[in-house]
Amino acid sequence: MSTNSNAQCTCAQTPATTAVAAEAAQNSVSQATREALAAAVAALLGQALGSPEAAAAFQAGLQSVAPAGDPLVPVGTGPIGVELTPNGQFAYVVNNGSGTVSVIDTATATVTATVTGFNGPIDVAITGTTALVTNGGGNTVSVIDTTTNVITGSPIAVGPQPFEIAVTPNGATAYVANHGSNFVSVIDVGTLTATATVTVGSSPNGVAVSPDGATVYVANQGSGTVSVIDTGTNLVTSTITVGSGPIGVAFTPNGQFAYVANNSSGTVSVIDTAALAVIATITGFSQPAGVAANPAGDRVFVVNFGANTVGVIDTASNTLITNLAVGTQPSRDVVTLDGNFLYVTNNGSNDVSVLQIRPIITAINPGTGSTVGGDSITISGSGFTGATAVSLDSTPVAGFTVVDDNTITATTPPHAAGTVQASVTVPLGTGTGGSFTFVVPPPTVISISPSSGTTSGGTLVLITGTHLTGATAVSIAGTPVTSFSVVNDTTIAATTAPHAPGTGLVSVTTPGGTVAGPVTYTYVAPVPTVTGFTPGSGTTAGGTQVTISGTGLTGASAVSIAGVPATGFTVVNDSTIVATTAPHGPTSGPVSVTTPGGTGVSAANYSYVTPAPTITGISPTSGPAGGSTQVTISGTGFTGTTSVKVNGTPVPYTVVSDNQITATLPPHAAGTVTVTVTTPGGQASIPFTYTRDRTKLTATAALVQLFPFPQLKYPFLTATLTDLDTGQPIAGQTITFTAGSTVLCTATTNAQGTASCAAPLAVPLIVLNGGYNATYAGTPSFQPASAHAGILIS
Repeated sequence: MSTNSNAQCTCAQTPATTAVAAEAAQNSVSQATREALAAAVAALLGQALGSPEAAAAFQAGLQSVAPAGDPLVPVGTGPIGVELTPNGQFAYVVNNGSGTVSVIDTATATVTATVTGFNGPIDVAITGTTALVTNGGGNTVSVIDTTTNVITGSPIAVGPQPFEIAVTPNGATAYVANHGSNFVSVIDVGTLTATATVTVGSSPNGVAVSPDGATVYVANQGSGTVSVIDTGTNLVTSTITVGSGPIGVAFTPNGQFAYVANNSSGTVSVIDTAALAVIATITGFSQPAGVAANPAGDRVFVVNFGANTVGVIDTASNTLITNLAVGTQPSRDVVTLDGNFLYVTNNGSNDVSVLQIRPIITAINPGTGSTVGGDSITISGSGFTGATAVSLDSTPVAGFTVVDDNTITATTPPHAAGTVQASVTVPLGTGTGGSFTFVVPPPTVISISPSSGTTSGGTLVLITGTHLTGATAVSIAGTPVTSFSVVNDTTIAATTAPHAPGTGLVSVTTPGGTVAGPVTYTYVAPVPTVTGFTPGSGTTAGGTQVTISGTGLTGASAVSIAGVPATGFTVVNDSTIVATTAPHGPTSGPVSVTTPGGTGVSAANYSYVTPAPTITGISPTSGPAGGSTQVTISGTGFTGTTSVKVNGTPVPYTVVSDNQITATLPPHAAGTVTVTVTTPGGQASIPFTYTRDRTKLTATAALVQLFPFPQLKYPFLTATLTDLDTGQPIAGQTITFTAGSTVLCTATTNAQGTASCAAPLAVPLIVLNGGYNATYAGTPSFQPASAHAGILIS
């Protein structure tokens, strides 16, 4: 594209390219040549549209102006590109016809500086404090220091007819679409030098960098395509076919979609950046050029160069929802960082339209109201005409009226406590602002039912009042209830806690405050009941732990069991008492509990019973079978013992204490026997072992006479058997007399324990064995014994 005063264009002469030529050359650097330029443009339009009449009609359609109320900011001649500084404080507008850049203060919508020294400038991109301006007539890029608004350094050489320029999010690299070629120049912003070129389609015009900085989309006006450049390699990774004569391209803030303005076909192509494919084509545009998306990503604004409007796209449905009137031959647009305004360069009317594109809320009066809603408020601001929805913190108001473009009256909805903002929605979008605080109103208490209950608590009561929602505490007579539930804003269900008898105020606390009274509640002590107890009986010795169940037991002052006061008791809770029985003789009777509310008596009886004895030991544990043994029996429950028996045979005994008995066990056959103690409470037994008595056998020496021949001088062998445990002789036992292995004779002990045996012929054997042996084999009651007797010679 040429930007000189002759307005010559090297591209094909279609209505779209004619519009581009007009965009870049409508205003020349010399006022004297403007008429010639207008004639040239008219001629080009006549060629493109087929007749001078059509050209005249086309030009007449470009003469609409911006709507009243949206400011028009005069700038230089033939403005095209526009960009905001990173902080949004200034908008830089490139004036192609006058070769200047106008700096607009966005707070006042006025030009505060004009930078000169450009050659047919087209577009601008800003990173940090550096503004890069493409010089379409000089094939360069100039650099502005935005802190001084002065051109610094030498222009950066790029390709022929550089048009749009875009910078990566990190500010490191700029990409320039060289419209007079088929490539893009890559500029290192740090060194301000062109470092590479990337071949793309024919006549590249628009350029945009994805929000993540990974790709660059280039609109190739001549080839009807979009080239996708990988910024990591600066290689084209994909080419997407779009409409005819694409110019502008813009990404949604999330980078998922790119919108391409097809100038020649009057459409917008929607590209899915993940699929790298056109997913929708939107019609209804007139020579669309610049494209911009708002920060929310729900609206895309497309400049209609041929209709003096900006088309608004709803990105959710990808439909054209309205057209906004602007100046003559609008070229490019940009949305302010807050999403409130759209800046549109009007190439044919030498100004910038500043459109408010969503409502702006400046105040809400009054600034506070009840959480229950129903309060009237006035919302002040601008851009309210045509409002379709009003909400507070995303909650729709109960109703609203648009008084005028600057005022809305509304009724607040119910809402949780807190400070929120208002939102007003119009077809173009939603604006949020102002401040409104929902305050919880203080509660009131009107009644409580029932109005009295037991001191043991547990009574379910219903408290009625107002503004009870959000209650955090409920107390009755100064005592927090055990639990409560907010049924609705006027009702609370609560369960009373245990409390001493008396009357007190009902209190409810909510985020709105605390109310106490005037409603009161009375605690009344209940008559206790005894519904059961366990165990049902216990020893007469007392000390049995009895668990008593019932109701109204709180505050118990006395507990009796079978008419005998318990030695101690503990009130576990209103339904349980644990008591300890006192010693008492055998009897039975009810359990009674006394509280401030009265005395409750059980229907069942508790029985005192004599305990069965227990035996824990006997000492000694054994004794001789042949004699009596004194034993000490240890255990419990011996008081009242009626007998002590050995294998069922009574024996003498003495009850020393409840834990000890002494008894005399008579002689008994060796072996284990059972000693049994019997009391009125039962029996207990323990084993006792009778052992065989120790014995001693004494043999008398044999008196042998050798002459005149060997013979027993006393013809008897004698042995005596004695019980060592009793010291008594043992009668009736067989004694065997032997010499060597020869049994000489046997004899039975007499009452003196002596056995005598005549063995007159045994002298040789007795002499030969040096005497004789006496042997006792033993019995179950006596241990065996033996003895040896020597020889006495006379």
